Amino acid sequence: MSPFKSLHRCTSTAVGVSAAAAAALSIAVVLPAAPAQAVVQFDTTSDLMSASGLSGTVYTAGDEAADDGAGMSFSVTDTLPDGIEGNIAVPLADDTWAVPQGLPTSPTREADSAAVEDLISRAQTFYDAGGQLIWDSSRPTPLTGTVVHDSTTAPYGVTCSTFVSMVLLGWDYQHTTYTADTNTQVGYAVDFGVDPTTSKIWRANNLASWFYANGDLWLETDGNYQRGDILFFSEQDPEGRIDQVRSGAESTYFGNVYHAAIYLGDGMLIHSTGTGNGVNITTLNPLLEADLSFVARPTFTTEAANTGQAAESGDDTTTQGETTGSAGDDAAPTETTGSEGQDSTQGETTGTTGSGGVRAVTPVSPNRQYSRPIEDHRGWMSR
Repeated sequence: MSPFKSLHRCTSTAVGVSAAAAAALSIAVVLPAAPAQAVVQFDTTSDLMSASGLSGTVYTAGDEAADDGAGMSFSVTDTLPDGIEGNIAVPLADDTWAVPQGLPTSPTREADSAAVEDLISRAQTFYDAGGQLIWDSSRPTPLTGTVVHDSTTAPYGVTCSTFVSMVLLGWDYQHTTYTADTNTQVGYAVDFGVDPTTSKIWRANNLASWFYANGDLWLETDGNYQRGDILFFSEQDPEGRIDQVRSGAESTYFGNVYHAAIYLGDGMLIHSTGTGNGVNITTLNPLLEADLSFVARPTFTTEAANTGQAAESGDDTTTQGETTGSAGDDAAPTETTGSEGQDSTQGETTGTTGSGGVRAVTPVSPNRQYSRPIEDHRGWMSR
């Protein structure tokens, strides 16, 4: 029986007040407020992963740092969910799981058809390079600040996220240091606000994190991606690096992302994979589609972007949007046999942004390796 009902009945029988007076008295009664439930919040995803005995809803302030804009909410469960929720769930210390919740599930804008066609036209130039490129995370790329054609010989290295990143930066193959002496923006670009040759944002997980923080990323649930969208793929324990992450030797994985690709439409992808030429056009086969977790619809500009000025807040080595990344790098998903090194990312952001809609920059983890091919333990095949 509630305290309110108990008080009402006691007054009417013991004191003998009228029904009207009792009603008036009951209205005036102010019950004690229920104690506020403590909010369980961790600074980072790494802190969350180290926790045990959690239940209900928990929060992170950030992913790699408490102020990196990558905080989110999670629902703790004893059983790993099926499907994409299971792929992106954060494993906790006591074999329970923190499942991201409240994520956007649809794009916030229509695609810009002119920008999309420009993006895909420039992506095609990397595909047309054929055997001049090969998936190899150990080789320099135009994003490492190297004049590639002067420092090494073909085939030149590329990974899934360096390919996607170069296209998003407004470059085509001919205007990168694969063939030229400088990298030049020649088309629509995403303004990441960084110097492309010093930032480590160019990994699939960091790209996903950046797009999420800037409001351009959603959880894929119903196939509403379109030509020109950026697709991200996730699985539990990407790259098999969970022990290194738990020990602190490597950073956490945003959303467990291991691979990125550009969607061409009609079930086709253009992406860098682990076999054949560096950039390939393949189908979105069922095994890979089962890992499709997030989609980004970039916001493009025709203005000169990513000149490095936006990264001047203190440390030249800081990188915008790098709230997640871990030591393992881009997926090298094999098309037929399988060495699928993976790009990882974890913990999606609630999207806090700084002035101008740009997420706060954070230093690169000193433990992070830029690239490392990983054996494909899933063996999916891109046809």
